[in-house]
Amino acid sequence: MLKIARVLKPWKEAASLNAQINLYGFWDPTTFLTKSGDLGVVLRVSGLDYESLDTSEQEYAVKRLEAALKGFGPGFHVYQYLFKRNRPDIPFAEYDDPVVATAIEQRRRFFDEKRDYLYSVEIFYCVLLEGARSKTGIGAGMARLITDPAGGFAELGSQFSNKSMRVLLRAQSRRDAAVLHQRVQAFVHQLADFVSIEILDQAGQLRFFRRLLNFDDWRIAGKPKSTQFLDYQVVNSDIDAERDHLRVGDHYVRVLTMKEAIAETRPLVLDARLKISGNFHVVTEWMPLSMAKARKEVVKRRRHFNISKTGFISQLGNDPTKTNPRDVLVDESKQADIENLGDCLRALGDGQSLGDFSLTIVLYDCEKSIVDRLASEFSGVFTNFDGNLFTETYNQLNAFFATVPGNYAQNLRRLYLLNSNYADLSFLFTILPGEKIQSS
Repeated sequence: MLKIARVLKPWKEAASLNAQINLYGFWDPTTFLTKSGDLGVVLRVSGLDYESLDTSEQEYAVKRLEAALKGFGPGFHVYQYLFKRNRPDIPFAEYDDPVVATAIEQRRRFFDEKRDYLYSVEIFYCVLLEGARSKTGIGAGMARLITDPAGGFAELGSQFSNKSMRVLLRAQSRRDAAVLHQRVQAFVHQLADFVSIEILDQAGQLRFFRRLLNFDDWRIAGKPKSTQFLDYQVVNSDIDAERDHLRVGDHYVRVLTMKEAIAETRPLVLDARLKISGNFHVVTEWMPLSMAKARKEVVKRRRHFNISKTGFISQLGNDPTKTNPRDVLVDESKQADIENLGDCLRALGDGQSLGDFSLTIVLYDCEKSIVDRLASEFSGVFTNFDGNLFTETYNQLNAFFATVPGNYAQNLRRLYLLNSNYADLSFLFTILPGEKIQSS
């Protein structure tokens, strides 16, 4: 017997696509606002040509970036994006002079013949500051009662109702925007002498957000129609979730996340990703922890491994003062974890910081076989350095949406990483693309 409820169940469970995007609108010409009250700025980074730098110069550049990133403390989310695209469009100007027009046409045909071997590499940073009312839950509401009583009571009341509307304070958002702009300007000035950084305006930010969720040029192009409802404006493609891939418009998409970090980091340790031929973008998210919370997490894990390194049976009924240590079976792997965590504590004492880190790779193409080849190539790159990538299946929609700034609640693949290791894995180096306009 055909049941209408069973037929309508998938339609009722399917949510609108824009509801999965936390973007809300633009706060000012260079700042965007999320639905949870976070504020963010998008930066275009020109990158350094690593082929013209020796090892010492590469290490110096990474140390400069590491020092600049220390300006973003707890409450900040630093996103880094590396876009690589095959067969990019090459702009050509139109000229009235027939001789110049003929030369330009010959040049156009020359590049059209070589488009299969051409690609573009772009680097973007996004700095996001969590709003005072971005955290939800009973615990967050109780903690907010002292500094923001109205917001605390509103959050506690929302836990017992179906109302999902969030009330933001303009004064608080203004203070957050001032802090965000001050930190971003300091970051740009610290690196201005050796790398070019541009703060994107509203039109540039809209195109940047669309590139994360759409892969056709005509879906990405355009200008903001309003300073609000940014979630509606950035979504221009239908998304279908299959068992092992996504369909975004006419493209097959696979999402890879880092399950285990590489054993050792250094500048350009993953430079092989720049040499992979395909369409993809790599996204990293870094969220620094406060020193107190970082030390608490490390000590908690040391205590866990110290207790569990010996078996429960060997501890039961034995007097530690009379038991020979050689008669107790010890898990050497957990002892090694304790020593590594001790090194982490010493690094924290030397001034380094600990943070949540995630790395996501989005592969796309019109042919599924090409996407499968790219997935195997990226897995090989990380395996060579004792890392491990996980091909998302059940969690692929969460991982895909988590690449959008502000969607950190959907990011479920995070690892603890020191800021020195994060700087080594940052997107700072690129391949010199040449000049778009010939200098006279």
